[in-house]
Amino acid sequence: MYYPRKLKRDFRITGFIPAIICISIGALIWIFIGQKEGVYSVSGFFILYAVFSLWVFFRTRNQSYLAASVWQLFCGLWLATRFSYPLIPGIKSELLALLFLLLIASTIWLFYLVFTRRAKWKGREVFELASMTIETQSDGFTGRPHPAGKTEYSGSELKGFAEFLRKNLIAMPYFEVNRIVFVPVKMEDEFGYMFNPEKFRQNRSWIAFDFIGNVTVNISKKDYIGYKEELSFDQLCENLGKLFIEFMNYYRKGEAERIVYKLNELGLGLTY
Repeated sequence: MYYPRKLKRDFRITGFIPAIICISIGALIWIFIGQKEGVYSVSGFFILYAVFSLWVFFRTRNQSYLAASVWQLFCGLWLATRFSYPLIPGIKSELLALLFLLLIASTIWLFYLVFTRRAKWKGREVFELASMTIETQSDGFTGRPHPAGKTEYSGSELKGFAEFLRKNLIAMPYFEVNRIVFVPVKMEDEFGYMFNPEKFRQNRSWIAFDFIGNVTVNISKKDYIGYKEELSFDQLCENLGKLFIEFMNYYRKGEAERIVYKLNELGLGLTY
């Protein structure tokens, strides 16, 4: 089903920058030093990036980062072994074959997660859903939190909900003394969160659930001007709060997968 897009397109290529740098450095080393050295440098970058992806997996618990780490590791090892001298005479071909099979298997795993949208940060989907029923109306941006209602949940349910949203790349939670604050993260913004989460939070929208059921919403100016047209700011805050209350209700009823389905149903691109 097609839904009109209210957010502006994002043409950033932040996620591809590490790969571009890696390939560029490898190409320069290949040209000016040697073929084998160029391949070894690319192999080293893959292995280092595998460590980074593993670190992100532990931060998010999202399976796609584990798959990416495994793929990057096997790709780096296969490249290094493919262009090295035999490590042990007589077994290089067997080792290469094993690494190649593991690389193919991890590639299939990673592609499956990407094409089923398990590797996609869904912040854009959140903001698209929140704006779906809002008409163009200029009532001015307000940089203050907006009460968005009250709902029921236990402390353990709220923490479980936070883990679900993080694992599915919908929103990253900040655990405070009396509440949990959820920050929807869009594609291309995830690196800002990973490297400096506190600073990232200061410039982004959030939805807070306190431990007595109150829900508060704050929409940042950066996210507000990301819409193509001026929308009713109060209505946008209210809708965003209602959306997360709906998500919480799904979670409490044991129907959390409906949250993911609702977001994926928008059909936004895999890297958009």
